[in-house]
Amino acid sequence: MSSHVFLMRLAASISLLVVMSTRADSLLDFTLFNPPTAAQRKIAEPVVTWLQQADPKAYCEKASPKDGMFIRPEGCVYWQVRASTCTIVTTSSTTHSQLGHLFVHCLQAQ
Repeated sequence: MSSHVFLMRLAASISLLVVMSTRADSLLDFTLFNPPTAAQRKIAEPVVTWLQQADPKAYCEKASPKDGMFIRPEGCVYWQVRASTCTIVTTSSTTHSQLGHLFVHCLQAQ
């Protein structure tokens, strides 16, 4: 095999690994967005608690009292509108993107 063919195959393999590793991590989201306007927020200034649990979904499903919740594979959030509280629950390995995504759901209570 010529060195040119080897280098082309190596470059293709590295590119594939990079693409696969990026797509495999759904916690990485660098998309810019506009935060919800005041009119879009059901909880304007929530008191937020962040918990770490091995199984966030199970924790949020059992949590009480709550007015609603939003679940992602890696974490969840539940809220009480009247008390202006939100609880974000993730595993011990999370990202700023995950926390931000769950916080926006908290603000919108949806």
